[in-house]
Order: sequence, then C-alpha cells, then structure tokens
Amino acid sequence: MQKLITMQKLLISCLVLSASFTAAASDRAFTNGSQKLIVDNSTGAVTIVSGNDTIVKGNLPAWGLVDASFDAVPRSSDSAAIKHVPYIGLGETVRYPESLKNVKVTSRKISDTHGDALRVSVTGNYEGEKATVDYDLYPEFVMTRLSVEAPAGKKGDFALNYLAPVFTRQPFTFADRTGNYFISVPYDNDAWVRYANTPFGDKLPASYEAAAFFNADTRQGLVIGSVEHDIWKSGVSAATDDNAAITSLEVFGGITSDLTRDRRYHGAVKGATVKSPRMILIPATDWRDGLELFADQCALTAPSIPAKGPRPFGWNSWGKLQTKINFDKAIEVSDFIHDNLQNRGFFDADSSVVVNLDAFWDFGFKPEQHREFVAHCKANGQKAGIYYCPFTDWGGNPESVVGEAPEYKMKDLYVTVDGQPVKFDGAPALDPTHPATKARIKKQLEQFIDWGYEYVKIDFMAHGAYESDNYYDPAVTTGVQAYNQGMAYIDSINDGKMWLNLSIAPLFPANYAHSRRISCDAWGKVTDTEYVLNALTYGWWLDHLYHYNDADHVVYEGSSDGENRMRITSSALTGVYFLGDDMSNGGDDAVKERIVRNTGNRDINEMARRCKSFRPVEHALGTKSADMFTYDTDDCIYLAVFNFTNEPAVKSLPLRRLGLSETKTYKAKELWSQDPVDMQATLNAAVPALDVKVYRIEK
Repeated sequence: MQKLITMQKLLISCLVLSASFTAAASDRAFTNGSQKLIVDNSTGAVTIVSGNDTIVKGNLPAWGLVDASFDAVPRSSDSAAIKHVPYIGLGETVRYPESLKNVKVTSRKISDTHGDALRVSVTGNYEGEKATVDYDLYPEFVMTRLSVEAPAGKKGDFALNYLAPVFTRQPFTFADRTGNYFISVPYDNDAWVRYANTPFGDKLPASYEAAAFFNADTRQGLVIGSVEHDIWKSGVSAATDDNAAITSLEVFGGITSDLTRDRRYHGAVKGATVKSPRMILIPATDWRDGLELFADQCALTAPSIPAKGPRPFGWNSWGKLQTKINFDKAIEVSDFIHDNLQNRGFFDADSSVVVNLDAFWDFGFKPEQHREFVAHCKANGQKAGIYYCPFTDWGGNPESVVGEAPEYKMKDLYVTVDGQPVKFDGAPALDPTHPATKARIKKQLEQFIDWGYEYVKIDFMAHGAYESDNYYDPAVTTGVQAYNQGMAYIDSINDGKMWLNLSIAPLFPANYAHSRRISCDAWGKVTDTEYVLNALTYGWWLDHLYHYNDADHVVYEGSSDGENRMRITSSALTGVYFLGDDMSNGGDDAVKERIVRNTGNRDINEMARRCKSFRPVEHALGTKSADMFTYDTDDCIYLAVFNFTNEPAVKSLPLRRLGLSETKTYKAKELWSQDPVDMQATLNAAVPALDVKVYRIEK
C-alpha cells in the first residue's frame, strides 16, 4: 500500500507539471490531466469528462431545509417530485435550480493532502441566496463542495440541513455496453443489513457515504462518496436505464432514514455560509481499485489512530457462552487455547491471542477477579479483552441517578425526538456531548485500563450518532458532530492503551478505532458465512481506513465440518480472527476436536497473519455474496472458492481475471486438503457441498 501511495503521489506530481490549465475561448473548458470540466456560463451547469467518459452531465447544486425523513425527500430518480418543498414551520424551501443567475466562473491552482489540483469555482444566485460549487480537478479524480451564503439580513439565523453539490437530471452513458451495476453501501452494520448490487434499469436503493457504478466485464467503475465525516451523514441517490445510462444522480449531505436508525430529519447546520461535505468522483479502470482509492482519500482527510499491534487472533465469549460467562469458564477457555491452539499456529504476529469477555461479564466476575484473569492470560501468552457500550442505557430507568455524576438522572442524558427517548435494539441512546455520559465513559475505561485489559470491544456505537432535538453542547447540531465528539473523548481517555474494536457502528467516521466489525452478529451456519462475505464483497476496502476489519466470532457447534471450514476461512479472509465456541471444561468434546483440527491448520493461520482483507474476484447479484476472493502478495496469490449450495459444484475461473498469464503453468497448493495443483489458463475447482477450497498460487 505504501508503494501504491508513493506511486500515486509521483503520478500526481508528473501530471500536474504537464497539465493544461487553459480554458476554451469561451472560458467554459478547464482541464487537468485526464479530467475536463465544461461550464455553461449562462446557467452554471457543469459537465465533467474523464478521458473519453462523461462522469457528470449538466450538474447544478441543490440545497435547503428538510423536515422529513429521507424517504419523504424528493428523489432525483422521480422527476415528477423534483420541486420546491416547504420546510414546515419555518417557511423555507429546498432549492432545485433550473439555472443559476449572475454566474461567475474562476479558477486557481491548489495543493492539499490529496495532491495538486485545479479548482474551478462556479458561483451563482438563486432566490436571494448565493451558491458556490468548487470543482477540484486532480489527475485521478474530482472533488466537489457546495457552499451556500445567506441572503442579506438572514446571516444570523441561516440554517440548512440538505446540500447536494452533485444534482443532475441529465442522462449520460456509463460503460457503453451491457452488464452495468450499482453498489449501494449501508450506513452501519446493525440489524443484519446488507450491501446491495443492483443492475441498471432496476430501481436503485439509496447508498450511504459511498457508492459505485461498474461494468461486470471490463470492471470499469465510477466511485462516488464523501471524504469528510465530521458534520454530515451523506447519501448517494441515482437512477439508471436498461441502455447503460445514468439518468439522474444526487450526492448530498443531510440523509436520514430507517437505515440510519434516525427518527427525525437531519440536524441543521447554521452559519452565514453553510458548506456541504467534500465529495469525490473517481473514474476507475477497475471498480475495486476505485473503492480502495476512495478509502485512501478518506484516510488522508482523517488519518487512522496509531496502530496497536498486529492483526488480532482470539476468542470472544458471545459466540456460545453469552450470558453464562464467568471467571472459572474464562480461565478454562484461556487454558484450552494455550494447550491446544497456540501450539498449532493459532496466534498473531506477536505470538499472542486475545481472550475477550463480552456482555454480561459484570455478572460473572467479582471485581477482584479481573486482575487475576488478566495475569492468567499473560502467563498463557495472551491478552485479556473486555466489552463496553458507551452510548446506551441498558438499565432503561430514566429516573435512576447517574452514579458518576449524581447531579443528573439518566433521562438527562437521553437523545430525544419530540421530547421522547430514542431507542433502538432495546436501549435508549445517550448524548455523547453530555458531561454525565463522558463521566461514565471515563470511569469505565479507566477501570479497564487499571485492571490491565489490552483490548476492548465497544458496541452499539451508532446510538451515539442519532439525530436529536438538541444536544448538551449547543455548538453540536447533528448526530455526526455528536458522535465525533464522543469518539474523540473515548480516544483521549484510552490514550492508546487498549485496542479499540467497534462492533455495531457506522462505517464513518473511521479514524477513532483500530478495527470494526464488517457485519452484524454471525455464528457458524452457511447463511452466517454468506452474510459476512456479502460485507466483504463490497466492503473489504474499509481496512484502508481501519487497521483491520472484523468478521465476528467463528462458531463451530451446530454446523457441519465443511461449514466450519467455510466460516473459519471467511474470518481468515476478513481480518480480526476470533473463535467463539464454549471451550471451557463443560464444552462439547466433539466440537473441541474439530476446533483443534481446523483451527490448527498452519497454512490458513499463516495466510491470516500475512494478509489484510481479501477482495472479490467478481461481483454477486442483489444482496448475495461473491463466491471467490483473492489477495495478492509479493510471492503468491491466495484464492478462496466457496460453494454455498447443498450440491457439489465445479467453479471455473479464467486465470487472467487474477492478472495471471493464460499460457504459463502455475504451481499451487490447496490449503485445506494440502493437495498440490497445477493451473493453466483456467481453474476448475471441484468444491464439495457447503465447503470451501483455498489455493496458494506461487508466482
């Protein structure tokens, strides 16, 4: 990755030196490298061309105040609904200009963390408000931002909660051939939500923070999303036809819906000038590279917290023990892992394993037992981990006094809509900006650190990003602002002492934790594996933001041996590599035997230590998972081939889709059977029902 970033910087430098910063005689055309921007001086509409491909046509901004949920906001895919929408109670409107007035176009060179660019600013008036869209043309992509200035006399109370720097209803062709798709990204990983891949011509779901168009054959892609995640929840809405055209496109800050778990419209941002998040449009020869480049640009905007050791291997109590976790069982699991798995190669690059206590540890441990448990783990060459929910009130008693801040009751901390507490997953959400919420966080994290824990799984994080009637901090008006403040506080208390692993959480912001679970809860059946791999198919790139993704605990009990291999493989491909069965003395001996046999596969464990998240070879339809995943190293290519069906299957793959020669013979090894394999031109993998094969192909 460092090589990629370095080469990218060199490419940007070279292209900027040779870029033509000239405009056409009409002062409407601007170029930088392969990016070209054409401005209609009479309307302010903008068309962006990359190479020979149009990526936006006839773009004009939209903005305003919305007092409804996302589903009630007029969508660009419904042309009949594109109109002014009154903001009930305030008499404001959402602006969808047909054209801007008094258009002014300027350009200048800029340089920032993303490289050198040509900034073209298009400014115009509409109904007394001045809108400016900055288009920053970098050699590999375009960034854009909308700024709206209050009209005279309203600068003191001007507020917006919807800004779309990209809003076009003019069709343009994408990948002029059949087989085009749209990837929609979920806002978080709660409630078993899935990524979706929808063919052109079908109704497209909304996408959150990022989205991608791509062609299945050529892999040509267009990746779009927000690179800033400090104020706004961002959305992408689009419509397509059967003839490879994008017929409308809307990229905006201010999305709320059932999938953001919100119960009200997005909070309004106030100021004499209100700005949207900065959006990026990346044309890519391979949509997978485009998504990784998108993640890299987000990481440049908000760098990840410093690394805290290598990719974790471990065990989590929620897999099977759940509410039955106690001190004795935790000690027994630690010993089983030490005696049976660590000596078979199940350990991280520092030869360590995390033994993680999940929810209900506070019922199964006496306070004095925590130090003993931590010491026992250390003696076994392990790290002790624990669990916490900073933004929820699981007690659910609004009248109870906050022990850490007795001047408050729990109801004082609640996120509210129309005065009522906001609940999801059964618990009221807490305001991250409230001093009593922070007092609770400080006490609990400092207690964990004092006991000696080195890893903490923090859960139900999306509760901290809900939109609220108001927040304790009056400067905070949006859920994302509140979440950022809460996460920054958590980091300040932790101060790098524990590995922070997010469980249920928004995808963004991603700069406060070391890892994040890529999906919701998953156990051991084929449906669990396929669900986790749906998230890997379209979300593997998140480990360019977090240090690692997390595939949740692997559970053996109740599944076949083949399903066990599938689930183990899904975790090894993804990131944080945790087991979840009851390996205490009371656990099932037959299950333990399978755990030792399969988790003791040294080749799979070595692959997990070497690699980050695998990426898909091809796409999958709808909300399904791809069945092949790959990872490229200096000396080999790993390839995992899954069979999710109840019948044996032969899976074929032309080796050129892995970037390999069609004429060369490659030596490979299947890592579960240990069988040698020769590959030339096409791989034909015979995979048993509900099973997987993993190949290490030598370069």
